[in-house]
Amino acid sequence: MVLYYFNHLLQTLPLFLLFNSSVVKPLLLLLFCSLILNYTEAQRKSINGLVRDSITLLPIPGVTITNGTTQKSVETNETGFFHLDASVNDYIYALAENYNYDSLTFSYIFSDTISILLSPKGSILPNVIVKGKYNKYQLDSMDRITRFIQSNGRRMPTLSDSHPSGFGLTFNLDKVFKKQYRERGQNEKAFNRMERQSYVDYRFSPYLVNSYTSLKGDALSLFISKYTPTYEWLRRNTTNEDVMYYINEKLKDYRTFKSQ
Repeated sequence: MVLYYFNHLLQTLPLFLLFNSSVVKPLLLLLFCSLILNYTEAQRKSINGLVRDSITLLPIPGVTITNGTTQKSVETNETGFFHLDASVNDYIYALAENYNYDSLTFSYIFSDTISILLSPKGSILPNVIVKGKYNKYQLDSMDRITRFIQSNGRRMPTLSDSHPSGFGLTFNLDKVFKKQYRERGQNEKAFNRMERQSYVDYRFSPYLVNSYTSLKGDALSLFISKYTPTYEWLRRNTTNEDVMYYINEKLKDYRTFKSQ
């Protein structure tokens, strides 16, 4: 196809240009490079992809997918899908927090939707001590608390330090009436809900459930959605052995449910 257009251009050039090498050579070179570029762009296509965890096969949202050739990036959506323009031999790589880097060279032998499996770093697996005596949840929790305190400001005490009568305790009415303190209280409630959910996600993680049940993908997602214990239960049952017995019990219910 490229040669066809190139020959066509030669035939349409004025005759005087054909005998003027100082003019025609740079012109032909420019035209030829332009044709090659246009041909390459024409071969570029929009590809679909799905990024999943290599152990659980669950989709991973928020993964940055980059075409190293064009330097264009996209992110996976909540279901792990992405769309990206690519052509043959383009170098594509995936980066995600808590996962190892992975890459591929695009080829037309891929199916309509390419699948990328990212292996998790050891720090997000259950029972892994990240630093000293702390696991990842504890370190992340301390970091979240520190950042929350910094962004939300110092918490105003309910009891005032100023005592007009010289003794006793005085309730700080400013905390009740000032909007900023009401908003601060709402922020603290939202933060506490997030912390509770983070604790549940850590204690009842997909990796832990997978290690006890061997469930993966949609089956694992369904089990977690249906049988995740409450925050209160996990606080009363603090060992992985407690969670293991819980999972084994719920696995019986799950098999009965699936067989119906």
